[in-house]
Amino acid sequence: MTTKPFLFLTLILTLAFAACNKATPAGFWKNYKKDLLVKNISDQGPYGGHRAIYWKSDKANSFTSNNVLQFARKNGWTLVDSSTFDSDQTSRWNYNNQPVFPLTNVGFSDTILNNSHLTDFPRWFGGQVSVLKFKTGWVTIEPGTDNSIEENGFILINSDRTEMAVYHLWGE
Repeated sequence: MTTKPFLFLTLILTLAFAACNKATPAGFWKNYKKDLLVKNISDQGPYGGHRAIYWKSDKANSFTSNNVLQFARKNGWTLVDSSTFDSDQTSRWNYNNQPVFPLTNVGFSDTILNNSHLTDFPRWFGGQVSVLKFKTGWVTIEPGTDNSIEENGFILINSDRTEMAVYHLWGE
């Protein structure tokens, strides 16, 4: 008799947990400026996953660092660093002749590695960009090692702030 209520409670708790955007790594970003969201790539498995999200606006300054940082902080992402890359640098971020964001299980690198994970992170725009680096509360583990990275969330914003992308890699 007590088995049915326990199973029912377990089912409800599981559904509630799965429905929460915090339960899915970087899932909360789907709610950021929904009207400007163009692409949401997400592959979340039991041992790791990745997410790449792209927004675009016709108006300049649609994606300001202050607004983005406030949203990220509110959702548990902590800014670690920021960098600017010019068009010469971003034009080299290619893998198999496709533009990518250079993120793998060993982290972000301005030098492209020969790593198939790069295909998980398409780069939708180039030119001069700002890259914001975050601790996300999730870790990325280099396969076959005990090496882990806590800084595995990245936001890319173009120079006129009309385009933005979020990249997140977690697990092994």
